[in-house]
Amino acid sequence: MAIIIWNESYNLGIEEIDQQHRKLVNIINELNDGMEIDGNLRQIITLFDELIDYTHYHFTSEEQYMLLKGYDSQDFKTHQANHIAFLKKIRQEQGQCHSDPEKVSDELLDFLVGWMVNHILGEDKKMARAILHVAPESGVQYGQVDVLNYNLYGALRESESRFKELADSLPAYIWISNEKGRRIYCSKQWRELSGLSCELLSKNWPSIICSEDRQRVVNDYSSNILRQQRLEREYRVHDHNGGVRWLLETVVPRVRKDKQFAGFMGCAIDITRQKTVEQGLEQAVQERTQELQESNKKLAKDKDDLIELNRQLKEAQGQLVQSEKMASIGQLAAGVAHEINNPLGYINSNLHTLQQYLVDLEKVTALAKGMAAQLPENNDEVVAFNQFSKEKELDFLHEDLRDLVKESMEGATRARQIVQDLRNFSRVNSQKREMFDIEKGLDATLNIVYNELKYKARIHKDYSGLPLFECVGSQLNQVFMNLLVNAAHAIEDFGDITIRTGRKDDDWIWVEVEDTGKGIPEDIRGKIFDPFFTTKPVGEGTGLGLSLTYKIIQDHRGEIELDSKVGQGTRFRVYFPLDSREESICIT
Repeated sequence: MAIIIWNESYNLGIEEIDQQHRKLVNIINELNDGMEIDGNLRQIITLFDELIDYTHYHFTSEEQYMLLKGYDSQDFKTHQANHIAFLKKIRQEQGQCHSDPEKVSDELLDFLVGWMVNHILGEDKKMARAILHVAPESGVQYGQVDVLNYNLYGALRESESRFKELADSLPAYIWISNEKGRRIYCSKQWRELSGLSCELLSKNWPSIICSEDRQRVVNDYSSNILRQQRLEREYRVHDHNGGVRWLLETVVPRVRKDKQFAGFMGCAIDITRQKTVEQGLEQAVQERTQELQESNKKLAKDKDDLIELNRQLKEAQGQLVQSEKMASIGQLAAGVAHEINNPLGYINSNLHTLQQYLVDLEKVTALAKGMAAQLPENNDEVVAFNQFSKEKELDFLHEDLRDLVKESMEGATRARQIVQDLRNFSRVNSQKREMFDIEKGLDATLNIVYNELKYKARIHKDYSGLPLFECVGSQLNQVFMNLLVNAAHAIEDFGDITIRTGRKDDDWIWVEVEDTGKGIPEDIRGKIFDPFFTTKPVGEGTGLGLSLTYKIIQDHRGEIELDSKVGQGTRFRVYFPLDSREESICIT
């Protein structure tokens, strides 16, 4: 704490010398702080050396100023002699302190304080008034300053000594810090608790606080330096025996008479016993609370298990219904395909025969034209043939019949392909894994759902040439159908659907369906694969399409990736591992 508090009475009115006096006062206060906490002796000696060096500099500067201003020669000699005497004495003390740092004691500090105060208020005041031509102050005379100073300073020292004795005798942990936050005093209880000296406590007091509380206490103290307010806190410390103690500490700001902040005083009491009792009660409450929580958790778990069981049952029922429905549709499709395939066979055969007959008829017509050209034009048969050829437009009939037969054969071929795709798509009797051409499966699925897509979107295909993949082909076709139909339903007017295939590294293949529809809102993206979730009106959707899609992909140990932007469209990408013997790897 400051041992000399600078005030207006110390000002001489000579700025340069007043600044030097303030510097000397600051060094003495720092020296006092170091000694108050049984500080590092080397640091104290350094401060002592700094004080002597700066005092010599000040005396030299002050003497030059007096000579420059024409100060009375006799008074100057007296002033200078006092400077020399002080420096001689203090340098002697300096030599002794270097050989024995313990010589830096309260007595030496008392001498420095007394000399400094008398030097400023006595000789320097006299010198300043003479040079500045200021009349002497009434009231306290220079001869009285010495008595006044020592009475006040002695009282201060006695007060501090009594405070320390009182603090050391109280069953409390007391400390004092200066305005910079540095602890300049720690009571005997602190030293006994920690097993550390005042110097070590001052430098590293947070080290004895338990790690769980340390940062909180340091932050509280650091922030309170700015607020300068009363603070109460509880925390744990380690004692020198390795035990842990609880402290309740109250910290209050110290304020001088001039309202200047001087630091903090902290007083802590040991509340370990109280905490032990509280913790015992808390433990009992916690144990009872834990029992209740465990019971509640068990009840909640039983409830959740029942809900999950019901959900799984409902999902299984829904999937069973959907699977049965798909199986029935597959059987029906296979039956229809088989029934259509027979008449398509003889239609196609008859068209081929008809095409050959047309060739023969064209040859007969050509022969008839040749014979008619060799007979006279007025021949009745020639006239009748030409008239018939003109009326029936035989040349046009030949050309048009060729086109009609060609188009009919193309239609029959397309119908046959659709029937074949329908049979391949259903494959109700094949649920075992086989090598499957995914891109052909996509084309077959497109043929099946073409009527659903052609009025909603243009279809773009970007195939990369995937290798054959071991899977249940009919199930993958169902995945593709669900994705394509959903893409069409997402397009409100008319748009685009793009189908892409590709590979990721050497271990994965992927199929992608992208649309330019309305997109999927963020709040429902996590639900679209849930069973029975649908955004369609009641009666228009079961909510099982994407759920079954997800399950089929999982059964093939694949992954599905969703990317959607509202108002711009949606992209589903399905990944499958090429090696079905290995565990699936997460690629999203």
